[in-house]
Amino acid sequence: MQFETLFSEAFDTFRVFENLTFSIVTQKVPETPKTLWQILNHLIIWQENQLLLITGNESKKLIPEIETWIEAEMPTDQHNIDKAVSTFNTQLHTIKTILSTLSLEQTDIEFKLKKIQDMSNHLSFHLGEIILMRRQCKTYPMPEEMKFFLASH
Repeated sequence: MQFETLFSEAFDTFRVFENLTFSIVTQKVPETPKTLWQILNHLIIWQENQLLLITGNESKKLIPEIETWIEAEMPTDQHNIDKAVSTFNTQLHTIKTILSTLSLEQTDIEFKLKKIQDMSNHLSFHLGEIILMRRQCKTYPMPEEMKFFLASH
């Protein structure tokens, strides 16, 4: 069984982090408790912890979910944004690589698949938040524009 086909679109980000600029990240959305910057960093920290569990590298300190939220609402510069997006994209690549190596013969296959499913669900939730925030700030296409937007890449 090839598990990567089961999750083939589960880690699609709908290009929400492409061309992320300082002005986009620093826009405040009224009545929104977190910034796009905080959500991106939360995803990075949380996914890193999940990857540590999947790879069995628990020698590093695992962080409780509540502690994966940074206080810094804004990045210091564009370099920090680009670095965070690169780290996030590397994590997604790592997840896909892990999926391509899974087999039913592995004794911990259920655990690993559950963690990957958790990451997929978690990412989906936060992508929805980010898409809504960006649409409210008019920096992301509306639903009727998505087909063209996604095809233009």
